[in-house]
Amino acid sequence: MKKLLVAGLMMASIGLSARLPAELEPSCRMEIKKLCGMTRDRGAIRMCLRDKYQSLSKPCLQSLLEMRRNSEPQAIEASGGKSYSYGSAERQAFDFYPTPSGGRPTLVVFIHGGGWSIGDKAMSTRNKASHFNEKGFAFASLNYRLVPETDPAGQAADIAAALADLRARAGKLGFDPDSIILMGHSAGAHLAALVSTDPRYFETADVPMVAIRGTILLDGAGYDVPRQMESAGPMLGKMYRDAFTTDKEMQLRLSPLAHATTPNVSNWLILFDKGRADSGSQSNALATALKRAGSAVSAIPVSDTSHMKLNRDMGVDGDPATRLADTFIERIL
Repeated sequence: MKKLLVAGLMMASIGLSARLPAELEPSCRMEIKKLCGMTRDRGAIRMCLRDKYQSLSKPCLQSLLEMRRNSEPQAIEASGGKSYSYGSAERQAFDFYPTPSGGRPTLVVFIHGGGWSIGDKAMSTRNKASHFNEKGFAFASLNYRLVPETDPAGQAADIAAALADLRARAGKLGFDPDSIILMGHSAGAHLAALVSTDPRYFETADVPMVAIRGTILLDGAGYDVPRQMESAGPMLGKMYRDAFTTDKEMQLRLSPLAHATTPNVSNWLILFDKGRADSGSQSNALATALKRAGSAVSAIPVSDTSHMKLNRDMGVDGDPATRLADTFIERIL
């Protein structure tokens, strides 16, 4: 489960000082010291947390996320972005990064992962925002309410509401509201696929599906929720039960594969870790169903990567998955 909480990714963006930050819970400070030793070397702590984060308790991961969120406004401002709210809940917010060239560019929207119960819009955003800005695109990264505050249906509704709010602000923010690329990682890939196949979310938010020019999925494995839950081990199974309950009807209703008939987003790029069997199986099944319904779909295994690396390196110069995403976007626009 903790691998899917992507905390290691967040460790790379937290500004850990030579001493562990005072705002961390004392129990979390003790966990990190026990895990990484008494070193005062910031780089060594980061490397340790990247490699061993799965040994931290969930409360400690939550504490680290809260610390990252508290420092986020300054980090966003320094990188040229700005935060906006699209609802009354604390997590109903997005960060927007305008392209320096101005005009009405395409908007790339990113949905973070984290097992539906953890994660943050700041995770790995910097590479993506700077990369897509340099390509001439505007960029936004979304937060959404997490389990147990809401369920994946509420999260999908949040995604649609965020897109509606972004489109309403398009004139002031500076992008084309009818040219959006949707990208999600892990649980975020599931949510991106769900709103891109089940039209009810966009219809409720008054977002035309044709405004989504393409959807990019990064190593998701929840496209057929009942099937995934049948083969999940104890820890992964608990994560899915917490999000989707044991109600088979609910599981099916929240499965993108169950909605892969028209209308769907027209263009898809589905990337998955070649060494991850469940992601490969689910990605190929979704691709087959979408193609049958008339969408243009490429499902591509990525070698020499991992679940976290595929997301972390998106936007890094020379990254193979980034090249695939760039080629896909250039082709469909």
